[in-house]
Amino acid sequence: MIINGKKIISKKVFNVVNPFTKITVGKAIEASCKLIRQAVDKSYNFQCLLSSKERSKILVKTRNQLIKKKKYFAKIITSESELSFKDSIYEIDRVINCANYSIKACKIIDKDITSNFVFDKKNQPKLKVITEPLDLIVAITPFNHPMNLVAHKIFPAIVAGTSVVLKPSEKTPLSAIKLVEILHNNGMPPNMVNVVTGKNGKNVLNKILSYSKLDLLTVTGGLKAGLDIKKSLVKKGHSLIKYIPELGGCSSLIVCSDADLVIAVKIILNGCFKNSGQRCTSVRRVIVDKEIVNKLVHILLKKVNKIKYGNPFQKNIDLGTVIDEEAAIKIQKKIKSAIKNGAKLLYGNIRRGALLSPTILDKVKVDMDLVATETFGPVCPIIRSNDFEEALKIAKKTGYMLAGAIVTKDKSKAEKACKYLKVGQFSFNGPPGYRTEVAPFGGFGNSGNGEKEGILLAAKSMRRIRTFYKH
Repeated sequence: MIINGKKIISKKVFNVVNPFTKITVGKAIEASCKLIRQAVDKSYNFQCLLSSKERSKILVKTRNQLIKKKKYFAKIITSESELSFKDSIYEIDRVINCANYSIKACKIIDKDITSNFVFDKKNQPKLKVITEPLDLIVAITPFNHPMNLVAHKIFPAIVAGTSVVLKPSEKTPLSAIKLVEILHNNGMPPNMVNVVTGKNGKNVLNKILSYSKLDLLTVTGGLKAGLDIKKSLVKKGHSLIKYIPELGGCSSLIVCSDADLVIAVKIILNGCFKNSGQRCTSVRRVIVDKEIVNKLVHILLKKVNKIKYGNPFQKNIDLGTVIDEEAAIKIQKKIKSAIKNGAKLLYGNIRRGALLSPTILDKVKVDMDLVATETFGPVCPIIRSNDFEEALKIAKKTGYMLAGAIVTKDKSKAEKACKYLKVGQFSFNGPPGYRTEVAPFGGFGNSGNGEKEGILLAAKSMRRIRTFYKH
């Protein structure tokens, strides 16, 4: 827990446990009502007096430190999440990219946008459009990208010049605390970002929401968490504050009869198994044309054999654990249910504690729980389609509208699929999860309310717009 630029010391702590070894790797503060109130008060009363150029320098120094000590920071991520060390290195690279884009965003955030709104100057008062930082943002981050998703909340806030109360996942708070420490060490003013932690995330959030002067709440998490938070906002009298939920996904990869199968298999392996399948944009349904499904399966089974899973700290390991044993058990129950109802296990379904092997199932039906809801783990469910039109209908059959992709040589099919599915982001011969850190990001339906993240739009959402007329 960090308040006023300093780590809080308290006897009330909870253990942060490594999912693979089940050994305590750190401790975090069990925040009291008094400490939470103090954090929120100080954040609200903070006023950023730094210019955008000065804020940019903080991000430059932070980026340079991340580059210099990349392995050190990656070890923190793996120690508390047990993502493979390869995935944690990749995550640090993404944090570095977030910093790079945020540095560039600092150059344009204060740009006068008045001219965008002046259509006619005749016989009208002179208009000035004012953009300024919001007073207080609450940011909630999940366990699956414990540092990168924190960066996606607090780097834009630094760009915007606003203050944040950050509540990271109670399962992975160490990465968040470390990133905020780095920012403080590189010149970020005290109370620009305060971090509150607690074993019961809901209780901590409810205490934060008791504060009446909130401007925006931004959250990345699952659908249930997003809906619960919305209800809490209403209950606590925050019905009208800005709410940016980036929630779950159930992304489809459509593999057409004309697809390059080498490309398709590469996307499947990355989309289903990278980050232990714990990404909101992971491939949850591989919809394959019946004409080429057997060929694809043949190539896929040869390649999946090469994925090494196990102790995440070993250099050759590609896939670590899911977040805890309870999560692994739930995933395996969904796999077993699918098999019981007619799906064919082709590979995997081996579990040891929180470690779940890459798993491939064929002949999955779209109404099976495995694919009807978000399965947050390293599973590749293959659904067979009779033709392209049926594939589209299968892909459309979900309440989630975050991401999707298609593998085909026919550009018109890709454009038709993108238009038909209307997901937040769509890839043609690439993974659903591909994104640049600055591009608009966010979904619809069960995946979000249409509000967008990405460094630039996130920073803009953290500023209010006012108008001044000179008559």
